[in-house]
Amino acid sequence: MQLSPKERVEFSKNYTTLKTREAGVMALLYPKKGVTYLVLILRTTYDGAHSGQVALPGGKREKSDYNLWETALREVEEEIGIRNSDITLIKPLTSLYVPTSDFRVYPFLATSTAVLQFTLQETEVAELIEMPLSYLIEHKKIDDVVIEVAKKKFLEVPAFEFKQQIIWGATAMILNELKQLLIDSFDV
Repeated sequence: MQLSPKERVEFSKNYTTLKTREAGVMALLYPKKGVTYLVLILRTTYDGAHSGQVALPGGKREKSDYNLWETALREVEEEIGIRNSDITLIKPLTSLYVPTSDFRVYPFLATSTAVLQFTLQETEVAELIEMPLSYLIEHKKIDDVVIEVAKKKFLEVPAFEFKQQIIWGATAMILNELKQLLIDSFDV
């Protein structure tokens, strides 16, 4: 919750509404030229709550999905073209509620040892962002920035920047949990 917008802290871990939908997203770690990376996406611009935002690949649970891990796998293949057979689950991370779109997001930490070839679904993904995992671990600068969350509605949120992109909200919260897990694993 360290990177949660102040207004969102009130939402408990288990908060939902009668219409809350579920989504599965993936923090996918992979090797590239001897360096471990995390893949992020920049969503396309559209008329919706998460238009143009940096996100983890993933999306809405479909009725045909057996569980939320399967949702994350399906969405990763659809959005960035990575096959399920190239991905191994490490562990689920903490779910969180996103009030703007009324979603409970279930993030999963996963890895791939394959040399990944990304194929973007252009209707949903404007850009692929490859973040070295070392950047996430070493990055200490968190700023409060003002974000437009709806037409002429602004919110001050904690965020960090990578390659001139502002990462905030659920994505920043998930990445912060991942960062803390990694730091804690080094403090053995």
